[in-house]
Amino acid sequence: MSTTSPASVAPSPTPAPKPVRRAKQLPDVALALSALATTAASKWQGDELPALLWLTKTDFAAQAAAFASACTAAEAAGDTRTPQAARLKALDTLLDKGLGFVKNYLEEEYENPKAYYPEFGIEKFNKGYRLPKDRTERAAALTKLLAALVKYKFDKKKYGTAFWQPLATEYASLVSASTEAAGSRSGKVSTKVQGEEKVRKALRALIHHLKANYPDSFEARLREYGFQKESY
Repeated sequence: MSTTSPASVAPSPTPAPKPVRRAKQLPDVALALSALATTAASKWQGDELPALLWLTKTDFAAQAAAFASACTAAEAAGDTRTPQAARLKALDTLLDKGLGFVKNYLEEEYENPKAYYPEFGIEKFNKGYRLPKDRTERAAALTKLLAALVKYKFDKKKYGTAFWQPLATEYASLVSASTEAAGSRSGKVSTKVQGEEKVRKALRALIHHLKANYPDSFEARLREYGFQKESY
């Protein structure tokens, strides 16, 4: 019977150390990040901790203030769009319902009613016919529809000019306002995103700055600067 000497037995491999999972030190939500930046900037202003080579205390305070303003502006712009979007959706429903009656007028009057659809702003969509889906195009189509109602003498009917004119006027106004609001909000969101990048960079640097200057008490110092949560 053969025996194996202890020296010939290969040693068991040392298990690889488990990676250290560090909790996120910065919040994901912009408003929470803004609150943290404001707290940290205020604390740093009057603290003995020196400025960074690339970032002064005053500059960081300005970044935090600008980011807070950008967050507020972006939120306000979003709130403004909400009632406009809701009203446009309601108007779309009314327009689609009213269009069915206009189609009926054409069917009652002409053998080939679809031949007149383009003059009324009606276009083919899948297997049916409707006003354009795009709201800017739909607003333009309503102008054509109003003119066609008069041309083909449907303007005095129940779903004639009296029905369509106020809807078309309101729709055009809301589409214009919504487009402007969307552009304004886009600019404000862009400003917020740019500000967020600067603030995150500064806060990460500040964390390392505190750890380097207070190796034995950095956890307490981080809490003083507002980094109070273990995770966000």
